[in-house]
Amino acid sequence: MLKGFKAFISRGNVIDLATAVVIGAAFTGLVTAFTDSVVQPLVDRIGATPDSEYGFLKIPLGGDTFIDFNAVLAATINFLIVAAVVYFVIVVPYRKLQERDKKVEAADTQLTLLTEIRDLLASQSAAGSGKHAGPDSATPPGRSADD
Repeated sequence: MLKGFKAFISRGNVIDLATAVVIGAAFTGLVTAFTDSVVQPLVDRIGATPDSEYGFLKIPLGGDTFIDFNAVLAATINFLIVAAVVYFVIVVPYRKLQERDKKVEAADTQLTLLTEIRDLLASQSAAGSGKHAGPDSATPPGRSADD
């Protein structure tokens, strides 16, 4: 059982996924700190702080209950920052690498096919089954030259 678990853990995909989760969590913490320290004060300047009674991002519903779009706006900005960085730092370079790999793979495939054709022609000429092999090569298969 432990051997199977070890094989599962040592696969490249699991290690890559674990690394991505750790880096993603650290990056989310960084963006959240940026949003709380830089974006939130800018939004608060509009007059929508939790302590204020005014501002168009805070809608009172009566009593101490209100709808606070301030938190929604900060979370939206947080999401957009994370999504933009993931797209431009991970997705775009990954797509370029995939395109490059496809071009290299296509070139490798052509080279491999040409090498196989060359080897096949060389083996045919060495075996005497080529176009210029001699008088017996004109005999159809299944018949002897005496027929």
